[in-house]
Amino acid sequence: MPSGISQRGLNRPWENHGMQDNPSDRTRPSRQQRAHGVSLDGVHELAAAVEAVREHPGPVELPVGPDQLAGRHLGALPRRQMGEALREAGADPLLVRATVSLDDDIPDEGVIAVLDDHLSLAAGLGARFLVVPRAGVDNRGRSEERVYSMLAALAEAASAHGVHLLLETEGATEDELDLLGALERAREEGVLDVDDRYVASVAWNVGGSTGAGEDLAAAFQRMRPLLDRAPLVLRGLDEATLEALFAAVPDLEEAAAQRRVLVLLDGPGPAAG
Repeated sequence: MPSGISQRGLNRPWENHGMQDNPSDRTRPSRQQRAHGVSLDGVHELAAAVEAVREHPGPVELPVGPDQLAGRHLGALPRRQMGEALREAGADPLLVRATVSLDDDIPDEGVIAVLDDHLSLAAGLGARFLVVPRAGVDNRGRSEERVYSMLAALAEAASAHGVHLLLETEGATEDELDLLGALERAREEGVLDVDDRYVASVAWNVGGSTGAGEDLAAAFQRMRPLLDRAPLVLRGLDEATLEALFAAVPDLEEAAAQRRVLVLLDGPGPAAG
């Protein structure tokens, strides 16, 4: 697996945001003070992306694809310039969302090769996270062992690039949590070469959970142990849904205030709805 650009010297995404302080020593910020970021899904022009980020400084998700701002074969200089422009506008941290899912109906090696391209793109942009979707179609015939092997290879490559691997989920099923738990045990036992600063976690597609009628409070409780190792990302929701979610799950609001949970609101592009 190509290791690509090494950025092991990067700080943890939360180190500059007081997450290692005792929460009781801090004044809890108001909702207006909290930085909820935005997804740039469907945004095609850099100027529009910068404007959207300025309106929602904080975590920013940059989907990759032919109809998106960035493509996985973007050159080194444009990558750097785009990343700098978005960070200067307030993107903190920057996340890349892959175009291919672990369940896509192509050979395992093809999935890994495409996602390795995404990791190189993320490193070139200065992004700290790569969100990897799940198609949710019974793994396209892949066994959990094959999915684990693919995730393990990607986790090592992500660590070499200095990037967190995030598995997109609609509430983190038991199988997905088992996969992440197995990755962490392998890392702790020294089987996987993954820096503890770049442990894999999940990006929770709240819109998908809501559409499936899932109990959001129960979903968060399943994912909550992951917060001990890495941030949790919320995506696929608007401000009204976020307010309702915080009202239903106060612990989630507190975790967001501490930057243990990163929130990505639906963006201004046509694909965001």
